Amino acid sequence: MVDKRDFLAGIPLFSKMENEDLGRLAERASEVTYPRKEMIITEGDVDGRLFMIASGTVEVIKNAGKENEQWIRALGAYEYFGEMALLDDMVRSASVRAVDETVTVVLDRLDLHAEIKRNPTIAMELMRMLSRRVRANEKRLIQAVGAFLPICVKCSKVSEGKESWVSLDEYIEDHTEAALSNTICPQCSAR
Repeated sequence: MVDKRDFLAGIPLFSKMENEDLGRLAERASEVTYPRKEMIITEGDVDGRLFMIASGTVEVIKNAGKENEQWIRALGAYEYFGEMALLDDMVRSASVRAVDETVTVVLDRLDLHAEIKRNPTIAMELMRMLSRRVRANEKRLIQAVGAFLPICVKCSKVSEGKESWVSLDEYIEDHTEAALSNTICPQCSAR
């Protein structure tokens, strides 16, 4: 069993909180254990919880179980996930699966929003974490596609070098993990 107050004090998000505030937050938190390979969060679900890892490891995955499944990152003890849905009230942007038995401490959106109002340093730490993740994603995108992507304004072909031009869809499929599918947008469908 996790001592939730002491555990929360070790999470960067809550490390600057007073003992009384940590105690109140710990009372609202629940401990949940996930067996090896169990899905904790499913991409596309509506779920307003923040998960903090007390022990074990999880993996963050886009398109879990699909042909184009993509591993994003692994997270371990004293790291957290689920913060994006707390802030934007949108669906989960990725799935999270337990790599091994994983013990989490979980907070609900409403409980966390109330604490953010009392203690704005939580919001600052959330912004720092999101900024780090945006920077990491930006770096991955630049490595995959390149910093600048010269596209012809007439035919939309992409330059791959001096005299080599390829279609945009061919370029994306050759330089990223993305798999493209064909469809018709509403404007073209109306024509």
